[in-house]
Parts: sequence; C-alpha cells; structure tokens
Amino acid sequence: MDFIVFHKLADSKLSKNLEGEAGFPDFVVLERKKSRDAAKYGCIEAKRPYDNMEITEQIEGHLSSYGKVIYTNGLVWKFYKEKKENEKVYIVGSIKSKNKQAIIWEPVDNWYKLMSFLEDWDWKS
Repeated sequence: MDFIVFHKLADSKLSKNLEGEAGFPDFVVLERKKSRDAAKYGCIEAKRPYDNMEITEQIEGHLSSYGKVIYTNGLVWKFYKEKKENEKVYIVGSIKSKNKQAIIWEPVDNWYKLMSFLEDWDWKS
C-alpha cells in the first residue's frame, strides 16, 4: 500500500479525484498502482496530541468517502470501518491536565498491542 500526503497537492488536478466528502485527509491509502484510478482503501487523519478525539463531521465524511479511517493524535489511536463505532481503540498516553505539556505514558504493552494491530489491519477487506 502507498501512503500519500495531499496537503500541498490539494489544488492539483492529480489529487482532485482523491478529495472526499469532508475534504482531504492527512493521508490516503491507495492500491499500489501508478494510476489515477488506483483503488482507495482508506485514510488516516492525524491531530495534535492535545486535540479532542471525539468523532467529528470530518471523520464521518472520511468514513463515508473512504470506508476505513485511522484517527489519531499520536496518543490515542482509533480505527473505524464504514461505521461510526470504533473497530478498536488503543491508548498509549495522555496529556497531563495541569500543564498540558507533560505526557503520561501507558504501559509499554499498549504500544506492542497497537503495533501488532497495525501490522494485521487489512485495508482491503
């Protein structure tokens, strides 16, 4: 699979067919094919670590357009498949509420579980 960033390409004719109902996600996951008609398998939307991770109209639009969405702020990873309910959620850390600059890390096993899930995530099904 190829991961392609479109922020700088958003106005180009090459990327116009990849724009979804909610605009351009941060990454679009495509079939490994050098063609404008490459199948779209899903997308990834990345937010800042202190951003709220509730489902938004943007994520709903991405689900409608791309079917599968990974939604993350780097600390919380949410996986969606064609519906609003989480397929899976992994929390590897959180922002300390007092100063908003310190991260409280979860046990390292959470990272391993996330990595294992990412390796097994099937964009095509």
